[in-house]
Amino acid sequence: MSEFFLELFSEEIPAGLQKNLRQKLLEDFQNFFEKKLIKSKKSFSLSSPNRLVIVFTEIDKQVKIKSEEIKGPKIDAPDQALEGFIRSNKIEKKRFI
Repeated sequence: MSEFFLELFSEEIPAGLQKNLRQKLLEDFQNFFEKKLIKSKKSFSLSSPNRLVIVFTEIDKQVKIKSEEIKGPKIDAPDQALEGFIRSNKIEKKRFI
């Protein structure tokens, strides 16, 4: 099993905001790990006046990556349909010579 440890130097963050920040940061990482199907046994956050720490313990060594297939318009579709598909899926349009 592996661990994920993130330590941030947080001198500029007021002490009153650090608790909210560490909870929000932990929640964001938990959501990211869940979205990417990364499983861990335990996660927690800590903070001190100068440090903010996020820890995930017992992470699986191998992560199963879920493939995703996106179907677009046909090749002979109007340019407007192609442009809409490119924009909606944030794809960079490249031309080949």
